[in-house]
Amino acid sequence: MDRSVSRLATTTAAWLAVVAPLYAQETADPARMPVDQGLPPVEVQSLHYGDALFHFFQDDLFDAIVRTEAYKAQGRLGPHESDAELMLGGLYLSFGQHERAAETFRRLLAQESTPPAVRSRAWFYLGKATYARGYYEQSGEALRRAAGALPEAMEAERQLLLAQGLMQLDRYVEAVGVLVAFSGPADWQAFARYNLGIALVRAGRVDQGLSVLDAAGTSEAPTEELKALRDKANVALGYARLQAGDPAAARVALERVRLAGPQSNKALLGAGWADAAEGRFAEALAPWIELRGRGLLDAAVQESYLAVPYAYARLTADRQAATSYEVALAAYEGERRRLQESIEAIRSGRMLEALVEASGDDRDGSFAQLKALPDTAESRYLYHLVAGHGFHETLKRYQALGQLGRNLDEWAGNLDLYADMVDARRQALAGRLPAATSRLEAVDLEALDARRDVLHARLDGAGRSGDWAVLASASERRLLDLVAGVEAELAARPDEPGLADERDKARLARGVLQWRLETDGKERAWRMSRSLRKLDAQLFDARTRLRDVTEAMTAVPARYEELSRRIATLQPRVERLAGLVAAARQRQGEYLAALAIEELEAQQARLADYTLQARYALAVLHDRGLAESGAAGKDAAP
Repeated sequence: MDRSVSRLATTTAAWLAVVAPLYAQETADPARMPVDQGLPPVEVQSLHYGDALFHFFQDDLFDAIVRTEAYKAQGRLGPHESDAELMLGGLYLSFGQHERAAETFRRLLAQESTPPAVRSRAWFYLGKATYARGYYEQSGEALRRAAGALPEAMEAERQLLLAQGLMQLDRYVEAVGVLVAFSGPADWQAFARYNLGIALVRAGRVDQGLSVLDAAGTSEAPTEELKALRDKANVALGYARLQAGDPAAARVALERVRLAGPQSNKALLGAGWADAAEGRFAEALAPWIELRGRGLLDAAVQESYLAVPYAYARLTADRQAATSYEVALAAYEGERRRLQESIEAIRSGRMLEALVEASGDDRDGSFAQLKALPDTAESRYLYHLVAGHGFHETLKRYQALGQLGRNLDEWAGNLDLYADMVDARRQALAGRLPAATSRLEAVDLEALDARRDVLHARLDGAGRSGDWAVLASASERRLLDLVAGVEAELAARPDEPGLADERDKARLARGVLQWRLETDGKERAWRMSRSLRKLDAQLFDARTRLRDVTEAMTAVPARYEELSRRIATLQPRVERLAGLVAAARQRQGEYLAALAIEELEAQQARLADYTLQARYALAVLHDRGLAESGAAGKDAAP
């Protein structure tokens, strides 16, 4: 059982080796852009930018990308080009397109016209993009240049990302400097304090680091997230104290961990080892037996199946120890079989389907988050895996590729509809063209122009000669003609007696008509001039429309042909893209399955190691029992 005792130091060292990068799991995903703080306040002055923003805030992120790219290419973003570029970079970042996001931010930063507030955000998101890709040096440079003009929460995240990048590069002394100077909201302060403790320990300033972790482990935690962080700090502190040979202080830290929290299993295991390190094996049994009653998925629970019989053995309760080892062997074998069944289920593809369904609505692409694991046999083994950044990023890409595939399928169907629509309109136009051509041919604008010119000439002649009779109305013209006829008849009978009275009446009638025409002449000329101006405008409009209709009769069929060609060109392109997306999604699915299988095989290997230890310890117990029986028999012999 000395081998089991040695696992105390091994477990403690392994825990401290992985505790430094835990910040990436405790804070927001560094590849995810916070959409509620990503854009500076701005008064929307462009309808098209407003349309893109509408889809952005509706979480229709793919549509927001498409519309922003289209409006940018069409030059319709007006004064919001910098704002749109910043939003576009964040959207690409959200979909895991880190290279394209970085390219967008660099392009934005290269523009001298970029406002300072937008420039700071661009440096910040460029730092996030390069951090997500593992380029910590470049990320640090960008995050340093982002300082000075960020909102409070974003500035806090910038400092933590900068410190985390330094920790990833093993530059713990520099990370300590950043974290000591950290400023931000209270919840961000808690994460900074936790990381400061880890950085101090890794920088060799162990006492200071443990003191900071102790403060983090006793701090107020109003939210569930901060309570989990406090538990993690206490677990890290407890195992560090164990490694330093101070089991009493380790137990104090570990007892502060909540029994129902995510860190409770590690805390119970460590508390038992703290008692065991002081030789109090009976006390160590309490947390270990409690731990053994929990689900066998956790490594700490699996180890408790070895720790319990080890304590019994040290208490010389060999029978209980042997029974506990046999229980452990049976539990390990059953778990190994279930793991193998889960591996087969993952290979069949059932896990991916369940994960996609558990992620819910995936229209937000890379923002898809698992709220809970699906209720399948294999899912219960994947808690640690799905909490990792790499698995989540791969799942997001798988989700985004699924959305892109459905979008392309929808477009493939739409293109067929558009082709039918164009054909229907082409046929409808061909049916209307003969009648339209006939009606256009019946319109003689030249004759109308000639008649208009005659009217203009009559008006001009009346103005020059003062003969306003040319402006007489139809009824007046009939009266003038009637008077002229009467006068002609009277003139043909000059010597006939008794016509003098009729001649006076005829002369009076002409005089009245002439007086009326001359009195109203200028007014009639003004009205006629106004009517002729309207006529000129109408004739111009008619000529314009005739030209437009004539051009349309030629251009519209050509446009339909162009649309048909574009649709015919797009159809194979969409099919090719759909094939590429399907292949990429299949590769992502295979990679997800490989990650899951690798995790389950690692659990199998751990169970195999525990099984070997249990069999060895059980064999030692049996050998010792046989030796004691043999010795007792010799003593009893005469």
